[in-house]
Amino acid sequence: MAPTSSSSSLAAPPATPTPAPSTFRPDIQGLRAVAVILVVATHAAVPGFEGGYVGVDVFFVISGYVITGLLLRQPRRPLHENLGAFYARRVRRIIPAATLVLVATTFAAYVLLGPRFAPSLLDDVRWAALFGENFRLIATASNYFVPGVAPSLVTHYWSLAIEEQFYLVYPLLVFSLARVVPRQRHALALGLCLGAAIAGSAWWSYHLTALNPVAAYYSPFTRFWELALGGLVAVVPRSLADRTPRLNTAVAVVALAALVASVWRLNATSAFPGVLAWWPCAASAALVWTGLASRRGGPASWLSWRPLRNLGDLSYSLYLWHFPWLMLPLQLVHPIASPVARLLEVAGALACSLASYHLVENPLRHSSRLARDGWATALLLVVCIALSWDSTLVVARLAHVA
Repeated sequence: MAPTSSSSSLAAPPATPTPAPSTFRPDIQGLRAVAVILVVATHAAVPGFEGGYVGVDVFFVISGYVITGLLLRQPRRPLHENLGAFYARRVRRIIPAATLVLVATTFAAYVLLGPRFAPSLLDDVRWAALFGENFRLIATASNYFVPGVAPSLVTHYWSLAIEEQFYLVYPLLVFSLARVVPRQRHALALGLCLGAAIAGSAWWSYHLTALNPVAAYYSPFTRFWELALGGLVAVVPRSLADRTPRLNTAVAVVALAALVASVWRLNATSAFPGVLAWWPCAASAALVWTGLASRRGGPASWLSWRPLRNLGDLSYSLYLWHFPWLMLPLQLVHPIASPVARLLEVAGALACSLASYHLVENPLRHSSRLARDGWATALLLVVCIALSWDSTLVVARLAHVA
């Protein structure tokens, strides 16, 4: 996963449009917060949030939008320079916090679970460190919606894996088009490519969901369209949104209601992603688009509420930490599953998120030294992967796992 206005009636005078995609979007930060709240709520088994797993789909759409905007703003320079800058930025943004949680989860599981420690976790951590956990879950036919079956403590890394797999190839497409297509037609060419990708991936999602639900849920090929949908929103001319702020606000209200309805109506037995994934994804895309220019007092204003924005800042760290905090107590010899325990676990995850955000994620993400030195960033990547794998080797020795 990864990296982006006051109350009044809908009849109020139009607000100043939200800044262009190259600037900070407070409503998108608020939408990130909504997404992580949904995911945490469904994993905490909060009644009424059975469909909260669609928060991941919201993240996908946001990520596609933000990253596409970032890629389109890159200067025209040699392909290898643009690719290197992009991947270095992803490493600084994603890898350190993900590694910290993997290492902490590995040792916490060994210490707390004792005889119930599952050696398979070590393989899961290794795959997660290489952003291949989704393929691991497909290979083992894992499904964390099955009642009574304890999921791996790093199952949630599947969504990070899909994002990074998408971004292995997507920047190459964007930058290559920039080299062969005139500047004035670049957005159109990219939009056509994204449209084709959406059609193909969405069809495969529909087809595979009926044949192999587990593979469909975790496959990058059934999910790429969700990121591409966000990217398509980013290439549509902003001037179109600026013309209809009143209509945008009305559409945003409908989109937000649709997102809420998807959480309420979907559950663990829904044929997802398939066609149903369009429900939260289309709603998210509409919220992102309409937030470019809408009237005060509408959903863009609600999502820009400062507490939501602050939680949106922490959304990546909270997504990483919440799952082991919520799932590990359920795997103890004497499982802990009371409502009070759930609240304390969420509070613990939030505390860890704050610490890792301020002490690890932000310092490394904004490090001027790493930003200047690509080799230092590459070394950071190698060290992080080594730390994750070494933690599994140490625990394997301690647990006498072959």
